[in-house]
Amino acid sequence: MASKKPRLQALRLRRLVSWGLLALLLASFFNPGALHQVLARLPKIQFGQQLAGVFSRGAVSFVVTFVALALLSVVLGRLFCGFVCPLGALLDLTNFFRQKIKRRGFGFVPSGKKRLAVFPAVMLALFWLGSGHLWGRFEPYSVVASGHFVILALVMALTVRRGRAFCNGWCPTGLVLRFLAWKPKIALHFNREKCLGCGSCQRACPASCVDLENRTIDSGRCLMCLECLPVCPNGSLKYGPVPGPVSDYGRRDFLRLTGVGVLTAGAWLTKSEWRTAGADDEPSPAPILPPGALSVARLNGKCSLCHTCIKACPNRALRPSRSPHAILASKPVVEPYEGFCQYECVVCTEVCPTGALTRLSVESKVVSRLGVARLDREECVVVKNGTSCGACAELCPTGGVAMGPGPSGRDEPTMSTEYCIGCGACQNACPVRPAAAIVVDGLSIQQTAVARVVGEYEDVVPEEDFPF
Repeated sequence: MASKKPRLQALRLRRLVSWGLLALLLASFFNPGALHQVLARLPKIQFGQQLAGVFSRGAVSFVVTFVALALLSVVLGRLFCGFVCPLGALLDLTNFFRQKIKRRGFGFVPSGKKRLAVFPAVMLALFWLGSGHLWGRFEPYSVVASGHFVILALVMALTVRRGRAFCNGWCPTGLVLRFLAWKPKIALHFNREKCLGCGSCQRACPASCVDLENRTIDSGRCLMCLECLPVCPNGSLKYGPVPGPVSDYGRRDFLRLTGVGVLTAGAWLTKSEWRTAGADDEPSPAPILPPGALSVARLNGKCSLCHTCIKACPNRALRPSRSPHAILASKPVVEPYEGFCQYECVVCTEVCPTGALTRLSVESKVVSRLGVARLDREECVVVKNGTSCGACAELCPTGGVAMGPGPSGRDEPTMSTEYCIGCGACQNACPVRPAAAIVVDGLSIQQTAVARVVGEYEDVVPEEDFPF
């Protein structure tokens, strides 16, 4: 009887890595300041996010990372799903507690249902064409990171009912990995002579991919969760080189690897204008896009709705868009009533895992115009209430708003829009509610403002306290 200890240790190691990465990711969401580097790096190893970067023609680094992860899957199987995927880790935890409570096993489900590939394939096509809404709703990292609790709850409920069915039937990243790992050279496999046919491995497999009758494992659906290893009483299951000539690449292998190359090269080389569906129907006025978004059309074509930028924003200025317009649904936008875009902050551009937000230097950020402030003078408390104020000018970092003598006989806000970067600080500071007297209108295409001259604008020190 083979010792179970090494196989149990392999399962524990897999859980330690998988659950540890999930815990680290969730911790970085709640404390982005202290764990900024974690939030900036972990999304970069997410297969779905790198695939999104390739499809949106991001930097060459997306192609390199995607190809590396793809080749890893071709040779070693779906290690990503078992060890790295945050949603996979969460569903694995769900299944762990399910087994503790119900102690009900799984069975084998044949893999002949081609219709299961239709939904993820449609999402891939829509993302390539410039609509990442469906992709972002079901891509595993985005499901966890964006906090779509209804979808997350439904996925977890499906896990309780059917195991990891979501990973092989609905997950767009899972579709690609299932294709790549169809016939890996190193994988879980049976030792037919040792197998007793007890069915323990089949009952433990949440992916329902262990065919006990034929002593085979569907490697394309195997999530490398390793749950089957320690339950096998005599070690007839093992992870290692699949029996057979390793160098014997057949026609399917050739087509598979060729498909990976064509997918990667074609997606990356396709002109970006082809993936801006709906760009001519941009909402007007546009909301305030995050720095580095550059345009509504570009954000639409590249953003995968993972909301990593929203989690990382130190001033809580970014929020999911509530726009009814399909292009901007749930995409990150600056909400000045909640917070404003800090003058020299570039955190959101550093953590974006798909290139939807171009990485900006501080020098570029401080002249990146997200919108233009507009003053409703009649609603300003200086004019309407005859009170001294100056909150908008006090917080304006560029001198786009300043205080000067006005018709009311008091110092009133004056606008120099060439300096305005649309950060929303003035709107956030304005005491007038429910609608501020000074608001920022976003730009569908971001611009470059006139650079502030150091020392030209001095901080305004009010003669009396603000009346609010």
